[in-house]
This record gives sequence, C-alpha cells and structure tokens, in this order.
Amino acid sequence: MISWDELAEGFRGAFSTEPEAMARAPGRVNLIGEHIDYAGGHVLPVAIDRCLLYTSPSPRDLSTSRMPS
Repeated sequence: MISWDELAEGFRGAFSTEPEAMARAPGRVNLIGEHIDYAGGHVLPVAIDRCLLYTSPSPRDLSTSRMPS
C-alpha cells in the first residue's frame, strides 16, 4: 500500500504544490444484498485490503480540476 509520504510526493509531482488535505477511505464489498438495504433487506458488507487515497489542493487553486491516476 502507498504511504502518506508517497501520496504527497505524487501530488507534488503532478500539481507542483503541496496538498492541503489528504484522506483515506477503507475499501469494502457487499457479498450479499447490493441495494436491497434501501427496502429493509439484509446486507453483508466485508472489508477488503484496498482503499481510496485522496489529496486536495488549496481551494484557491481550484480554477480547474485534474485527476491523474
């Protein structure tokens, strides 16, 4: 998994500025019950070894949006 330092370094390389914020969201999948929970059905979400890492520039730098992958 990528470290916070590697994430910040990649951000600086792509945008030539420091990230204002960094966040991590753990990954999950639904083994059963995709979208039936809205109707009161049962679901079984399970954590996985993947995550979403997000960085953001300062709001004053957001005249355009770029999302390298």
